[in-house]
Amino acid sequence: MTRSLRTATTATMLLAGLGLAHAAHAQSGSTKGLFAGIQYSGTSVSVRSAAQDLEFGNGFGLHAGLGLSDNVSVLVNFDRSVLTGSDNAQDVKLTQYDALLRFNVLPGAGSPVRLFVTAGATGRTANAGRDFDGIVPTGGAGVHLYVTPKFALNGTALWTFGNLTRASQLSNRTDETFRSTATRVQAGVSLYLFSR
Repeated sequence: MTRSLRTATTATMLLAGLGLAHAAHAQSGSTKGLFAGIQYSGTSVSVRSAAQDLEFGNGFGLHAGLGLSDNVSVLVNFDRSVLTGSDNAQDVKLTQYDALLRFNVLPGAGSPVRLFVTAGATGRTANAGRDFDGIVPTGGAGVHLYVTPKFALNGTALWTFGNLTRASQLSNRTDETFRSTATRVQAGVSLYLFSR
C-alpha cells in the first residue's frame, strides 16, 4: 500500500470517527427513496504480470440511487481518477462505472449512523495512450452518517477484481489481458430528495 493511500485511508477513518462523535447530536433519516451525491475518490491499481503498478491517484465521482427500504438500496456510481506509474511514466486516466446493491447492517433504521456492505459490478476503462477496459466484480463496506434527515456524509472502501483487456487495433480480438485489483477510498455527501 502506498503512502498516499495510507494517508487517504487515515483521513477517511478520521472523518468516520468525527462522524461517530457527532452522531449523538445528529438526526436519523430514512434511506428510502431517491438520493444523489458527489464524492472524492482516491484509487490505486495493482496489476499482476505488468511492468509496474499504478500509484495512488485522486479524482471525483457522482452517485445516484434508490432506497428500496431502510436496509436495501440500489446505487449507480461514477468515478474518474488520474494515476501515475511507479516510475513516473505517463498518467493514466481511470474511469469506473458501478452498479451496486447496498445493505445497511448496523445499527438500525432509528440511528443516524449506518454501517453498510455493498457489492455489484464495475465497468472500467484505463487510458494511457491505448485503451484498456473490462467489466468485473466489486465489493466493499462503509459508513453513512445523517447530519439532517435529508443530508448524509459517506465514507466507503471498494475493491474491484478482474481483468483489464486491450483490444487489438486491427480487429476485435483481445491483444493483452492483465489481472488487476483496484482499491478505492471515497468520502462524499448524499442528498435524500424526498425524505421526511
